[in-house]
Amino acid sequence: MSKIEALQRLPFLGHLSTDERRQLEQDTFERHYERGAMLLDNHSECLGMVIVASGRLRTVMQSIDGREVTLYSLEPGDVDPLTASCVITQLTFDTSLVADASSTVFVIPSRTLKRLEQQNIYVHSYVYELTAARFSDAMWALQQVLFLTAEQRVANGLLDEYARTNDPHIHLTQEQIAKNISSAREVVSRSLKRMEQDGVIKMNRGCIQLLDYSALNALAG
Repeated sequence: MSKIEALQRLPFLGHLSTDERRQLEQDTFERHYERGAMLLDNHSECLGMVIVASGRLRTVMQSIDGREVTLYSLEPGDVDPLTASCVITQLTFDTSLVADASSTVFVIPSRTLKRLEQQNIYVHSYVYELTAARFSDAMWALQQVLFLTAEQRVANGLLDEYARTNDPHIHLTQEQIAKNISSAREVVSRSLKRMEQDGVIKMNRGCIQLLDYSALNALAG
C-alpha cells in the first residue's frame, strides 16, 4: 500500500482544500517495525495518527507490574487515533501499541493532524468519531476480561481469528492467543485441551483446526 492509497482511505480527504491536501501528503511519513517492536508507550512522545499499510498491530493497556490487556488489533487499512493523544486532549488513559508482526505504517504527524482538525470540521468529526469507535472496541475487550470465563474468551479468540482469515486452520501459538485475550498461556493450554477432548478443535503442530463451529459458538456464549 502506497502513501497515496493509505490517505485515500480517509473519508475527509475529499473535503480538504488544495493546500490542506498538499500539506497532508507532504507531512505524512512511512515507518517500518519488526515484530515485537513498540510503536508507542506511556513514555513516548505523541506519535500522530497511524494508518496500517501492512502487518498487524495490537493496542494494549499495561499495569505497573507489567500485566497487559489487549484492547483491540489493527489490520492493514485500519486507522488508530489513540496514537495522537496529544491532539485529542480528552483522552485520559495511556495505551501502548506493539507490532504483532513485521509491519509498515504511515503516520500523520500530530502537529499536522492538530492543524487540520482545528481548521476543517470534516477532519474534526472523523477524528472524534474514530476515537469513539476505538473506545467502544476497548470497552468490549474489558467486558470480556471482566465477565467471561477463560474458556469463553479462548473460544471468542478462535472465532475472531477465523472471521479475520476465513480459514478454519488457526495459525496462532498458545502464547499469541493468550496475548490476544489477555490471559496466561497455561490457561489457554488447559482450555484448548478441553476443547480437543470434546471434539471442538484438533491441535496440530503449529495449527489449531476448528471442527465444530456450533459447539465453539456455544462455548463463546
